[in-house]
Amino acid sequence: MKNVWMLIGVLVVSLSWSAIATERPVIYVHWGDAVYELPLDDAVLEHGTVAYQGPMNEDGSQNWKSPRMYGGIPVATILEAYGTLDAGDTVAVVGSDGWYKTLPDNVLQGNTDAGTPMLALERDGESWEDWEDAPVLILLPEDETFGNEDMLASFGPDFSHYFGDKPSTTGMMVKGVRHLVVNYDGRTLELTPAPTDHQDAAMAPDVVLTVVQGVSTLQYSLEALEAFEALTAEGTFTTSTNTDYSATYTGVSLLALLGNIPADATVRITASDGYSMNYPAELLADTAEGVWILAYKENGEFMPYDPGYLRVVMIGEHNPHFSSSLSAKMVERIEVLGTYEEYSLQVVGAVERTFRRGELEAGVGCPCHTATVQVTSKGETSEFSGLPLWRLLAFVDDQAFPAADKGIYYEDADFNDQLAATPYTISLIASDGYTQTVTSDLIARDDRFIVAFKRDGVFLDAASDGYMRFVYDDAVELPDDVRLKSVKFLVEIRLDL
Repeated sequence: MKNVWMLIGVLVVSLSWSAIATERPVIYVHWGDAVYELPLDDAVLEHGTVAYQGPMNEDGSQNWKSPRMYGGIPVATILEAYGTLDAGDTVAVVGSDGWYKTLPDNVLQGNTDAGTPMLALERDGESWEDWEDAPVLILLPEDETFGNEDMLASFGPDFSHYFGDKPSTTGMMVKGVRHLVVNYDGRTLELTPAPTDHQDAAMAPDVVLTVVQGVSTLQYSLEALEAFEALTAEGTFTTSTNTDYSATYTGVSLLALLGNIPADATVRITASDGYSMNYPAELLADTAEGVWILAYKENGEFMPYDPGYLRVVMIGEHNPHFSSSLSAKMVERIEVLGTYEEYSLQVVGAVERTFRRGELEAGVGCPCHTATVQVTSKGETSEFSGLPLWRLLAFVDDQAFPAADKGIYYEDADFNDQLAATPYTISLIASDGYTQTVTSDLIARDDRFIVAFKRDGVFLDAASDGYMRFVYDDAVELPDDVRLKSVKFLVEIRLDL
């Protein structure tokens, strides 16, 4: 590998290498065991225009998107500052939400129909300061069109993107890029890793955990947490990309930390970014597979900000496996609430399926399952997150559906497009019988219609919204004859087949 410090003066895009902490876009380049920090806002940008092609429509239309003009930095130019790729190497472009796309070495060099891979900081004259998705991975072919055939020829079937079984170049875009990783193995990446080219990560001395139980509020420093009996063992979680990640964790038992809490209590764990997860106390008390701990060390080292400083994991003698949706990270606050109330969503069509609270909230906890929409009501705009309605219909619209033991699990082919085009009526029913209807052709494969569980990152207030609420994005343009309202206290979805 080349010495990065020798190349700083000759980097052709004249990047600024200052490490001043601001909100400017920063990329972390992972090459072997080294991590390099690269601010992008002072880069000299190259510009180009491209139109992407979405999945082919059922009527045979090509589904080309409008051309956009971008300004960005070639990915290959960034990597040249750190080393030379060997034949067969790949580079993953990873977003802050974990979404990533893999670039083979021939694509990186711009030798395919995909053109030049770029990290775009501008779009149609809008700079990164106003374009919230930046940096974004884009591809700029010379003919200014990136079609599905171009993608398949350039990336091959393994690295191309598919919408269901249809190729779609629009899925090759990665928003909010944070990492460039040479030969990525799918492991969880930190949002802000400490650069290893000049110093090691250091644990901040003022980490505080707040624990709320009734009228009692306790705060713990890291030193105070270490004063508890430390448990160390292995644990493995499965990521949203279906990759297993194993490590040896050290931390304090959650039950030891919380003490004698009611067996039917709800334990709400909230991260520093506002993400929250509800756990039934009986789950945390179940030691059949392992012990749930609040970990502060991973493989013997204090964890950095993401996925630490503190993380909920299960450990044990036999290396227990658990879903990453149960592994809250960046833990900042733990609250012991009232009785853990069971709720369910009944979905009825060609078959019936009842989703229980645990599998619904585990599904919402995985970014690969959720969709987020903007909803304005009475002049106030909120961000709702939940499960796309059409994906829930796929469990019951015909006899093709995932096994019940998989919980919330998506296979694009399970949704019956032919049946949805007929169309049929979908009834969205509240606990008091209030009902709204919508037709399947309107919501088919559209993530803007959701069953929401969270509002602005926090679980819905069960007293005012219910545990689930049907909403749709402000950007949806309904037909003139359709009047569709939000449905609070949602408990049932019924398909009129």
